Amino acid sequence: MLIETNIRTLLLAQSSITALVPAQTVGGVSYQSVFNENPAQGVRPPFILISHIDRDGMLNLGVTHGTAKTNIDIDCYANTFVAADAIGEAVKTFIQDYRGAAGSGTIDAVELQDIRYDAIYEDQGRDVREHIVSLNIDIFHR
Repeated sequence: MLIETNIRTLLLAQSSITALVPAQTVGGVSYQSVFNENPAQGVRPPFILISHIDRDGMLNLGVTHGTAKTNIDIDCYANTFVAADAIGEAVKTFIQDYRGAAGSGTIDAVELQDIRYDAIYEDQGRDVREHIVSLNIDIFHR
């Protein structure tokens, strides 16, 4: 099970999140603004990027249907800090207590490891930047 793909599906099902990161049309193609690993070329903030960081199979809990722990970053991009923070808060509010179905698997627990803030300047010499609020979480799933 690719838990990061299932997390994307869960986030896209939350109107409180999709209201903050609406779909975008680039070159006549519509993209949902929640991505795994890389956003579509040409998509501008606001959007969410979900990245798989690490996975521990935790085989000591069962070889066939054991629990795994996957570490994931959920990066919330926006043009202002306030907007990035609002997206991050909406994601945190939903995911922090989520237990249940996730695609073909089940999420048993979510543990928030860290929340951080970054900014990326678009061009040298300009003060236009993308603001990023990142949630680092461990997801225990089977």
